[in-house]
Amino acid sequence: MQITIDKPQKDAELELEDAILFEGTTSTNIVRVELWADDRWLLGKTSANNGKWSLTYDFNSGGTRRIVAKGFDANNQLIASDDNWLFLNALTKVNLDMNLSENFQLWEFVISPTSDLLRVDNTPTPGEIQNLKRLCQQILQPARDALGPLKINSGFRSEELNKAVGGVSNSAHRQGFAADVVPVKVGTKQLAKWVNDNREFDQIILEFGTLDNPRWIHLSAEPRNRKQVLRAVSISGSTVYRNIQIST
Repeated sequence: MQITIDKPQKDAELELEDAILFEGTTSTNIVRVELWADDRWLLGKTSANNGKWSLTYDFNSGGTRRIVAKGFDANNQLIASDDNWLFLNALTKVNLDMNLSENFQLWEFVISPTSDLLRVDNTPTPGEIQNLKRLCQQILQPARDALGPLKINSGFRSEELNKAVGGVSNSAHRQGFAADVVPVKVGTKQLAKWVNDNREFDQIILEFGTLDNPRWIHLSAEPRNRKQVLRAVSISGSTVYRNIQIST
């Protein structure tokens, strides 16, 4: 009782220019094959003929994928499986030197040590790039003009990267509306207070550290404009968010 994925080769690195052809072999009692990505998304089903099977799939995003082929007998019982890791390069090539505003470029918002380590694609779509432009033009560029250079600790997160870092599914980072920021020439609390006093915003979160010296400031330009000012603290290993008012 056997099934194999013979093509693409294990650990292959592929470009997403065309649909990818998957081929393999099976033992004679396997009549149907299902192909899954990360054991969560069904890519397709096909019949096994004379101990062989094939199926094509057109991925729409890059990153690391664990491909699993599952073999079923005539009674629809799963009797064998095989897996294969693929590294899929980004489908959409973007200019990382693109200016989002006068002093901010796209690369600042997509670089990620976690993405590099796990080989996760962190390429934003055109719509997500527009959201990053909104963030820069509505909040970050005016704050930089007033307070000096800002360092982006974390900006855009693709769906796969967001899961890898433990982000919530509706994170503003996921859509490109938010960034975690540290000012270079002033304190983090001063940045939070300036944005609170001078700009439209959805959320300002003073994250960890102390109330007077947070480690970084989460700034969001999500269109809801809820004007939420929060402080994030760690309690017994969990992050807790509390509403606050920023005083001088």
